[in-house]
Amino acid sequence: MRFSLVTLLVCLSLAAACKPGVGSACDKGEARCIDGQRELACQAGNFIETPCRGPRGCATSDKGTSCDFSADKPGDPCSSDDEGAATCTAKDAMLACRGGRYTVVSCRGTRGCTDAEGRALCDTSVAELNDACKDETSKACASDGSQVLICKDHAMVPLYPCRGANGCTVTGGKLSCDTSLAKLGDACDKKLDGQAFSCTPDGASILACKGGAFALDQACKAGQKCRVEDTRTQCAKPDKK
Repeated sequence: MRFSLVTLLVCLSLAAACKPGVGSACDKGEARCIDGQRELACQAGNFIETPCRGPRGCATSDKGTSCDFSADKPGDPCSSDDEGAATCTAKDAMLACRGGRYTVVSCRGTRGCTDAEGRALCDTSVAELNDACKDETSKACASDGSQVLICKDHAMVPLYPCRGANGCTVTGGKLSCDTSLAKLGDACDKKLDGQAFSCTPDGASILACKGGAFALDQACKAGQKCRVEDTRTQCAKPDKK
């Protein structure tokens, strides 16, 4: 009787030790529900705890374990193995796993945020300064159309201004920046060195993109003004009204 009791206690102890918990070894993609609102998610070979605050919580089926993180909060932990996992939380925003934490990503483009086949698609062609971003060097138009922004260190920062009348626009997913007007020293696309020309706002000079910035190319003569006709930038006499 004593032997059976000892054996039973040992078995129960081993069973408890075998139950996975935070820090237990795991395989990539493996997950377990702790309860209806918490999940054990595998990260770099060990389980971490992540919340499942969405209405479907944490659930297990014959397809595996699912965690509804649609109501998780910015800063909540997520497995770095699940980098990029995202869900739309509004027409113009999604919640995405970035660097082991959930982050709100703005989807300011005309297509907003859409869920397609279980995947969140976010239109980030329009952004504001310091918006969170994922793809380094990806570009977007500022929401006011005044400049082009670029993703650096996971935040959108200024790249170059678009002082022309058309500003910065996105058509068919393609970004266009009107640099027909520029100020001396304005940043410009280095790919357009020697190819992009602009008028100064006062029309007194023609500027050219050189070394990634607009530099003086030609000062207009007395009685002339810089103007852009089609794709040609030149100094000419002002049209008589």
